[in-house]
Amino acid sequence: MKVLSVKASKREYEIVLEKDFSRLSEKVEKLFHGKLLIVYDQNTHPLFSSDVKRQLANYELLEVILPAGEDTKNIENYVRLLSFLAENNFTRGDGVLAVGGGVIGDLCGFVASTYMRGITYLACPTTLLSCVDSSIGGKTAVNLAEGKNLVGAFYAPSLVYIATSSLESLSQREIECGLGEVVKYAFLDKGVTLEDVKNGEVEDLILKCLEVKKKYVENDEFDRGERAKLNLGHTIGHAVESLSGYAFSHGLCVAKGIDKIIDISCKFYGHSEEKKKELKALLNCKDFDLSIDFSKQELLSKIKIDKKAESGAVSLILIKDIANIEVVKMPLEKLMELM
Repeated sequence: MKVLSVKASKREYEIVLEKDFSRLSEKVEKLFHGKLLIVYDQNTHPLFSSDVKRQLANYELLEVILPAGEDTKNIENYVRLLSFLAENNFTRGDGVLAVGGGVIGDLCGFVASTYMRGITYLACPTTLLSCVDSSIGGKTAVNLAEGKNLVGAFYAPSLVYIATSSLESLSQREIECGLGEVVKYAFLDKGVTLEDVKNGEVEDLILKCLEVKKKYVENDEFDRGERAKLNLGHTIGHAVESLSGYAFSHGLCVAKGIDKIIDISCKFYGHSEEKKKELKALLNCKDFDLSIDFSKQELLSKIKIDKKAESGAVSLILIKDIANIEVVKMPLEKLMELM
C-alpha cells in the first residue's frame, strides 16, 4: 500500500493506492460510521459492487446505478441524487461513495458538497483518468447544454481509495483517455518523463502524476493562480469535446488541445522548429489521433463560454518549454489569429 496525504483548507485527506479493495474498510472506518450511499455506473456496478459491499458490510448501504457516459453528469441526475438522500433520511453524519470514473466522481462530489451544506464524500476512482487527475483536488461539477463543468463547487474528498486492479477492466478508449492527462503531467513537471509515459509501471506512473497534482493543489487549492496550469490543453480540448457531443474521450480531447497549444506556443514565443519537434515528440509518444474536424469559428464559440474566459479574453496555458508553463491572458482575436 502506498499513501499520499493532501492538505486542503477544510481537511487533510489520504490518497491510498492498493492492489485491491482489501484495505477499504480499514480506511473508511477511521473517518465515519453513518449511512453510505454508493453510486456506480452501469459498467462499474457489476465489476466492483460485490467487493465494495463486502468490505463495507458493517455500514448501512444504499446503492444507485447510473448510466455510463458523460451525459450522466447533468443537473437532472444531480437533483435525483439529492432527492434520494433526502427521501432516505440522510443526515450530515452520513456520506456518499463514488465508484467509477470522473463522471461519477464529479457528480457525487457536487452532490456531497451541497446536500445539507456538505456531507462526507469518498471516492474509489476506477479509470486511469480519474486516478491521476479528477479524483483529487476537490473540483466537482456537472455539465450544462452550453458547456462542460459550468456548475460546481470546490469540495475536497475525505478519502480517495485507488484499487489498481480495477484498471485491468478498462477498454482501450478509457486507457487512451487517461493517457491524455498523463502526457499533460509530463509537460508540467520533469518528475514524469517520456520513458515513464511510454513504458512506466501503472502504479508508479499514477503515483508520479499524483505527486505533481498534489503540489499544484496544495499551493493553489481554489484555482486562482498556479493551479490553472493543470488546465494545459483543456480550453481547446473542452471545446472539441463539447462540439463532438462527447464522442471523443476527455483525455483524447486534452491531447488534441495540447497539440494546438504547442502550435500556438511556438508562434507566440517564436520557438525554433527544433523545439517544436521536441514538444511534439513528447505528445506523440502514445500515438494519439490529433486531428480536429471543427473550424476556428466553431472552437471559438465554445471557448467564449469557457470558465477561463472573460471580457473578450481567455486565460490560455502556453508552453515555454517542458516544465516551464505560463498562463497568458489572450484576447480572443489574438487566439483566432494564432490558431
